[in-house]
Amino acid sequence: MDKKKKGFVYIICFLTGVIFGFLLAPIKQGIGNNCGNNSYYYKDVPKEEKKA
Repeated sequence: MDKKKKGFVYIICFLTGVIFGFLLAPIKQGIGNNCGNNSYYYKDVPKEEKKA
């Protein structure tokens, strides 16, 4: 196998591992966006107490 094919196989294996890792990894606290200076977490707060 020449260098070009070997490098291509390495890249394909790496990207396949990354894709399977994203698909198999659990999202533990949801996907969110923290764009501020506060650090208020909504995970354990009942729905009525959440701020807008």
